[in-house]
Amino acid sequence: MDNFIRITKALSDPTRVRILGLLLDGEVCVCNIARVVGVAQPTVSRHLKQCTDAGLTIGRKAGGWTHYRLATDSTDIYISTFLELLQQAVKTDEEFMALQENLQTLKKATTIL
Repeated sequence: MDNFIRITKALSDPTRVRILGLLLDGEVCVCNIARVVGVAQPTVSRHLKQCTDAGLTIGRKAGGWTHYRLATDSTDIYISTFLELLQQAVKTDEEFMALQENLQTLKKATTIL
């Protein structure tokens, strides 16, 4: 039950859910998440720490940056169920689709540079 409570607490914040939705397409740097969501980097890092503590995300350091991805390889039934629900939810949310489009544009712009 403790794990279930930890996960639901992590999911109780709309910003964290949006951040998790951005990770559906793969690994993303905290700096890009901050730009797209419009939240300061330390705030994004705190949100992602709570998600990591709940087992929802995995972080990877690359130089001075940290990149996060969803814990899609988790065997926890609550995590896998949430990820399935999240995939369905983002398909119909216009606000989220705009965030996702902004992230893709940002990734393309930084790849060109």
